[in-house]
Amino acid sequence: MITPVLSSSWWPPILQTAVGGLLAIVGGAFGLWFSWQRERQSLAAAFAAEIQAILDVVAWREAREGVLQGKNFPISEDPFPVWKANVGKIGILPPDLASKVTGFYGRTAGMVQDFITLSTRTMGNETQIRRRLAENIEQLEPEGRALVAQLRK
Repeated sequence: MITPVLSSSWWPPILQTAVGGLLAIVGGAFGLWFSWQRERQSLAAAFAAEIQAILDVVAWREAREGVLQGKNFPISEDPFPVWKANVGKIGILPPDLASKVTGFYGRTAGMVQDFITLSTRTMGNETQIRRRLAENIEQLEPEGRALVAQLRK
């Protein structure tokens, strides 16, 4: 006598194992994706906070006007702790955003060097450096604000 497949007892354990394995794989993949997404959002939020802090300090100190008036501003040689701690993770951001963040910090690091140069040395081309630095500060604000908005999305 031939018994129908549905009435036999050998296939339910195999089906249960297959479904369980499939659910474990899907659940694990979703868990990894969710963790990665959360890390990506945390990284973006950290960069947004540091960039906003840079903009706030520049505005609070009225740095552009001060530079043009001949004032010097003490500045740390390592003023970007979030960048320094997370530069190796920049690749988890979307490529266009990672590029913008890297470009912002690169330009800002150059400005830090100008601030340090003005504070520590006497030079003949100080006026030229001050003008260039003031122009860079002026460009920094809209670029930084747009970048903060993108990072907070």
